[in-house]
Order: sequence, then structure tokens, then C-alpha cells
Amino acid sequence: MYAKTRKRIAVETTLFIIAGTILQSIFVGLLLKPNEIGSGGIVGITLIVNELFNTPIGFTQLVLNIPLFIVGIKYLGKRFILMTGLVVVLSSILIDTLPVLIPPTPLDDPLVASVFSGIVSGLGLALLLFAGASTGGLDILGKVIYTNNRNLSLPKIFLTQDIIVYILVFITFDIKAVMYALVLSFVRSRTLLTIHRFFSAQKQCFIICKKADEINLVIKQNLKRGVTIMDATGGYSNDSKKMLYVVVQNNEIPKLRQIVSEIDSEAFITVSEIDSVVGNFKEHSYTL
Repeated sequence: MYAKTRKRIAVETTLFIIAGTILQSIFVGLLLKPNEIGSGGIVGITLIVNELFNTPIGFTQLVLNIPLFIVGIKYLGKRFILMTGLVVVLSSILIDTLPVLIPPTPLDDPLVASVFSGIVSGLGLALLLFAGASTGGLDILGKVIYTNNRNLSLPKIFLTQDIIVYILVFITFDIKAVMYALVLSFVRSRTLLTIHRFFSAQKQCFIICKKADEINLVIKQNLKRGVTIMDATGGYSNDSKKMLYVVVQNNEIPKLRQIVSEIDSEAFITVSEIDSVVGNFKEHSYTL
């Protein structure tokens, strides 16, 4: 009753994948190549191959992803690989098609182009990760590493992989391409981290209600969060009530409000920010 319907999840996932794929395709096809900016990850490798052999960037990206898909399916599951495969196929087509449909115009300032490219790439990648997919390539490798070691930050994993590719970019192009690529990667990492922190920020919630046991049960089942229950008395009505205390993430607030309102329409909820949580609090990844 409190979870999203499969139809709604399918619609949201499709929209997120389409939007994320378009942003990533614009990033590669209309921003990187025209402005002669290097890049990390699989995109940087495809730019190198394109420079050396003049192969289409989109087609090269598709070919290079095949062995990574084989590795990824073992650790990340068929659904993630299927979603990511869809993104890679669509983006490969768009990357080679967009410059033909919309002739790219290089910006006069490569630094501005690098910053803007980083924002576009970060937003696109965030949308794809929310949908349970990625841009493929070294993103798959990054997720494999993250799956086996949750103590590492996903944005930092991506940044480390990028640095390795930058060395190859420097050898193939020049130092300027690497410098602008570093700016791009930093902005992308900060954009992704900012979005991640927004959704994973912790909030403390106090719930004054009469149906504490029912609300507590549903919160544990649907949000996988522990709840502290205390006795309370209404100062105005003098009625005996219960006060529930629970810490959740920012993205879980709408579902918490839905749970409480549907069980006890007269419940009173307060939500406030907290600086940090020390102890047994598990961060939940935000996915649709």
C-alpha cells in the first residue's frame, strides 16, 4: 500500500534513463569533442581511439563496453546490466547522431566549457544511477568496486579511475586537454556528491500519535528503520499518546509522511535537520 506501484516505477525509471542518456550524449557529442576537452573513464578512452584511428566515438564506446558488461553481470545483476546496456546502446547512437543533427559550436572559453560539461555529466550520471543504471564503461567497474567495499565513496572511485585515464590522454593529446579534463572531472564529482548528499542527508522525525504500534510496524517493514517509542501527554487535551522518534534520509521523508497520514490522520509530525548520526544508522542508496 505504501510502496510505489510497478507501473509508476517503470514510468519514472524510463523517464530518468531517457533524460540521463540525453544529457550524457550531449556531454560527449556536443561538448567534449568540439571544445577539445579530454575526459576520464571510458569516454576518455574512446576519445583517444578516435584521435588515433578516426573511429566513431559512439561505436567505439559500444565495442569497449562488451567485456565490461561480462564482468559486471557477475557482480551487479542482470537488471543493472540490462538497464546500463540500454543506456550504452542509445547513447552510442545519439553521440554519433547529435553532431550531424545539431552542428556543435565550440565555446570561446575552454574553462567555461569544462565546468558546464562537468555539470551536465554529473546530472546525467545521477539520473541514471537513481534509475538503477549507469553510463557503462568504467562506471560499471566503479560500481563493482563499490559493491565489494562500501567504505569507499562512489564519486571518489570514479575520480581515481579518471586520473588513470588522464595519463593516457596526456600521452595522446597535450597538457591542456588533461588540465581541462581535471576541471571537468572535479565539477562532475562535486555535482554528483552534492546530489547524493541532498538525498542521503539525515533528518530526525518526532511523531505524536495514537496508533504507534501500527506506524512502528510499517516503518520497520517499508523504510527498514528503527523507531524509539515514548509515552506522551497532550498539554491541551491531556490525552495519553505515544511519541515516535526515527531518523531517516531526506528522500525517505515523503514515504514516511504517507505512512503516518494513512494510518493516523490526526498524527502530528515534526522534521528537523541533524548534523550527524553516530552509531547504528545505515545509509540507504537512493533508487527508484
